[in-house]
Amino acid sequence: MKKLTLLLLLVLAVFLGSCATKVVFPVSAIAPAAHGTTKIKTDKNNNYQIDLAIKHLANPDRLNPPKSQYVVWMLAENGQNKNLGGIVSDRSNNAKLTATTPFKPIQIFVTAEDAGDVVQPGQQELFRSKILRLK
Repeated sequence: MKKLTLLLLLVLAVFLGSCATKVVFPVSAIAPAAHGTTKIKTDKNNNYQIDLAIKHLANPDRLNPPKSQYVVWMLAENGQNKNLGGIVSDRSNNAKLTATTPFKPIQIFVTAEDAGDVVQPGQQELFRSKILRLK
């Protein structure tokens, strides 16, 4: 009975793990204490849900040069950069963002910006994922 239960739990873990792609960002040169992850999965309408979480994220006004906020971007399969939204760290210096897009993401990255409504990413990049191979 224990073996059957263990086998079922293993199959369930493999099934649930195969539904999403997890990305761990490399260490940031401008905010080395920060570390972030992203999970990407498709929904029933074939849209991509992107869940980003960053721990130990310094306030953007502490960067050199200082900025007003962080913006999460994706490079879509069609080659365009899409602004997914701004993130703000909480009292514990953690930040989260959930976004849904019909475009297939190839890369996810975070920049420090002077405004959140920018249409092109600036030069101060916090993280960038490698090329994504979605499941």
